[in-house]
Amino acid sequence: MRAVLITGTDTGVGKTYVTYNIARFLKGKGIRVGCFKPVETHVRGTPQDGSLLAEATGQPVDEVVPVRFSLPLSPYAAQMEEGREVDLEELRDRFLELRSKYEVLLVEGAGGIAVPIRKGYTYGDLALDWELDVLIVGRAGLGTLNHTYLTWFYAVSKGLNVIGIVLNGFTGEDVSERTNPRIVEEMTGIRPVCLPKTEGYRAEEKDILPLLDLIRP
Repeated sequence: MRAVLITGTDTGVGKTYVTYNIARFLKGKGIRVGCFKPVETHVRGTPQDGSLLAEATGQPVDEVVPVRFSLPLSPYAAQMEEGREVDLEELRDRFLELRSKYEVLLVEGAGGIAVPIRKGYTYGDLALDWELDVLIVGRAGLGTLNHTYLTWFYAVSKGLNVIGIVLNGFTGEDVSERTNPRIVEEMTGIRPVCLPKTEGYRAEEKDILPLLDLIRP
């Protein structure tokens, strides 16, 4: 059984896009794959990210996203504003239930790995407690070197196993895209998987295959 935290260098870098495509291609290969986004914020009605992940795996949305907040904030900040707390023990119980149900469980974070879920408890702490491997998703273009390195450094400093780095959204228009993959590898020792920018949420299988090789059980 594989359980992987898919985290980002920032919000809006494509975590859900990467998680969705890994899930749908693993499912297409006959692997029992589940998605779990423990907390989703900025939810007005149906959770947008959770619904997309549920579409990829066929899970009920409530199984994918058990905790929801309406404000577009970190989980901890949303709790402070909305006056209710995330129950970490309940989340862990949900995780253990899903882990026993699927061959691969993709756990999507909110924002980056140092984002707090509760006071003094980040997604990095959650990954450590749940014994999750880590896949980092960052932008392809200018600014990604610092964000990607700091995310990787934080993860390894906590003793987490970083299995891969994704640079997402290559367009060929940003000159930094030519050098970023090589420099990220020099800085982290991990050769990043480079994903082209696409219209919509469906990636080409050939682009996602390197990630399937990292994650499949």
